[in-house]
Amino acid sequence: MDAVTRLKLIAVPDTEWIKEAQYQRDNDYWLQISFEIATAVLSALGKKDMTQRELAKLMGCSPQYVNKILKGSENLTLETICKLEKVLQIKLIETPYSHLREANSSSQPAQ
Repeated sequence: MDAVTRLKLIAVPDTEWIKEAQYQRDNDYWLQISFEIATAVLSALGKKDMTQRELAKLMGCSPQYVNKILKGSENLTLETICKLEKVLQIKLIETPYSHLREANSSSQPAQ
């Protein structure tokens, strides 16, 4: 038996890339939004000269979770998005009632 035939017999096919490509295709829409949020958060951190660790403390989560958010592939909850907006004082998403939230927050004293 030649080397090529032996290699074909013992080689394990790599199908993980197919699964990853399928996942990317199936979840493209929210992954793109998650990436855009991560970019906005990174920009805000830079402007505020804030570390990931400081952001985690203010959000009440682990630095590891903040790191996952900043990779841009985390399926974020509305709660997490709202915490990011509040802590960083930025707008990340637009909803039909965002104008009401803005009006209420501008009349409330800063905490």
